[in-house]
Amino acid sequence: MTATANFRQMAQHIGLAICGLMMRTAFGVFGILWGIIREIVNGVFRVAIGVIVAILSTIAFFGFILWLFT
Repeated sequence: MTATANFRQMAQHIGLAICGLMMRTAFGVFGILWGIIREIVNGVFRVAIGVIVAILSTIAFFGFILWLFT
């Protein structure tokens, strides 16, 4: 009885350790992927804002040149 209980308890501990390791690995991979996706989205927003600022600056520059000619 005691040997069976010890074996069952040991198997339970090993199973919990393996399950915990799998969960930590899954969350680690998810964290890495989330970081990559977040950086890509931030980069896209940065580029979009840069393009908008460049267009507005060009419009303002040519508007200033036209204002000088009047």
